[in-house]
Amino acid sequence: LSILMTGCSGNQESNGTTEDGSAITLRLANVSPVGDIRDLECEKFAELVEQKTNGKVKVEIFSGGTLGDWRETIEGLKAGSVQVVLESVGTLDAYEELADIEAVPFLFRDADHYTKVWNGDIGNEILETVGSNAGFKLVGPAFRGARYVTSKKKIENVNDLKGLKIRVPNIAVYVKTWEALGASPTPMAFTEVYTGLQQGTVDAQENPLSLSWSSAFYEVCPYLVATKHIYGTDVFILDSKYFEELKPEFQTAIVEAANEAGSWRTAQTLKSEEDYLEKFKGEDVTLVEVDRDEFVQQLGNFVEEKFPHLKKWADQIEAVN
Repeated sequence: LSILMTGCSGNQESNGTTEDGSAITLRLANVSPVGDIRDLECEKFAELVEQKTNGKVKVEIFSGGTLGDWRETIEGLKAGSVQVVLESVGTLDAYEELADIEAVPFLFRDADHYTKVWNGDIGNEILETVGSNAGFKLVGPAFRGARYVTSKKKIENVNDLKGLKIRVPNIAVYVKTWEALGASPTPMAFTEVYTGLQQGTVDAQENPLSLSWSSAFYEVCPYLVATKHIYGTDVFILDSKYFEELKPEFQTAIVEAANEAGSWRTAQTLKSEEDYLEKFKGEDVTLVEVDRDEFVQQLGNFVEEKFPHLKKWADQIEAVN
């Protein structure tokens, strides 16, 4: 990391210009594969930033986890080895506990409810609060898609989850959710999931359809389970100190570009869910519908008991009509 740091910050002054007056370059990290919707959103963002700054700010994209997993790249924002990371709000839980709200299961009734929350005051307030408490600037909320389980075993109801080794991101809410549902959650770096499924280290994993598809999990999992337990949100994350030292016009351009790229992706994601389901079926994957209420019942007073600090926010979100 230190080599990268000297390499990319040596001639960059703190106000976001370079000594020789040339363009500044933002290194943007993302763990999803090239060609995934997340990668395409990065491309969109890069294009818009360059356009809005007349080429004075360039964005270099590193997709596919080439600069490390999400935890390493988020740490890299503070170190200066990376300037932007595209990740879910929940990945910031180590910095600010409100970030956990993004991973609360069955919080959203449907995509319409989700959009109203994140495009409204509550969504803004969450991003502001998490950002300022964690020392980050969070911009451009985008719908990641509902999370489905891809599994080697058939799951038709809550009982089928007993002892199921399911890979989850190393985030407390995910781990506790699957424990409460009776499974055996196994935190594992995303880059190791395919091999983990192949070798039987885990029986299942859960992610938005686009990511499960671009990661070819259909090759190792014959079942796709429509739990839709989380409606995830990605944001562009920058270190707030770095962001504040940029020229004001660059700050404006970055925020606008992020919001436009995020809205574009949300629209694409909503449109493509059905297409992805067809693609999975085309690979002989069996789609299993489950009873949402049964899962909700099994979780009981999950937020109140396990994450009381989120209760107020969860109640506000559920109240949005």
